[in-house]
Amino acid sequence: MNHAEIEAIVEVHRKAFGETEGEETAQLAKNFLDHPDTISISVKRDGQVAGNVLFTPFVFKEHPDAICYLLAPCGVLPEFQGHGVGKELMETSIEHLKSIGADAVFVLGVPTFYPRYGFLPTDKQTPYPDLLTAPEAWMELALTAGKAKKLSGKTKAIQQFMRAHWWDTSGRG
Repeated sequence: MNHAEIEAIVEVHRKAFGETEGEETAQLAKNFLDHPDTISISVKRDGQVAGNVLFTPFVFKEHPDAICYLLAPCGVLPEFQGHGVGKELMETSIEHLKSIGADAVFVLGVPTFYPRYGFLPTDKQTPYPDLLTAPEAWMELALTAGKAKKLSGKTKAIQQFMRAHWWDTSGRG
């Protein structure tokens, strides 16, 4: 991925998350793109990146052989919201993850959006389970039949995502 592609992706997240969360989310996306195991899926419109979603490894310490990912962030430029970009991002990325043999995807996100694509609330632990005050926002999409049901115990995200505030749902609407 070249510098221009990275900057376009970072800008999508900056604008998608607005004044309140945009800068921090853009920096998180930039940090994730520096990680060699990050999967980045973009959708273009009119020759520009209109939306992007990132997936980073998510490890169950008692099940190191499971191939799991965290979905975050997922952003669409404001001028393309409501025009199918988010849907295309989700459908394309789910197919990609299935094609590479991923077992499950987890997201701490909007409980009215992700269920459209098969995500369901999960009882699997976040890295900071005591901070999960909105359990309906913690969801899972099983990609390999039966594998996700067996997952349990403590979890770990990549280092850039192991800051407690990313997992605290108490101040989110």
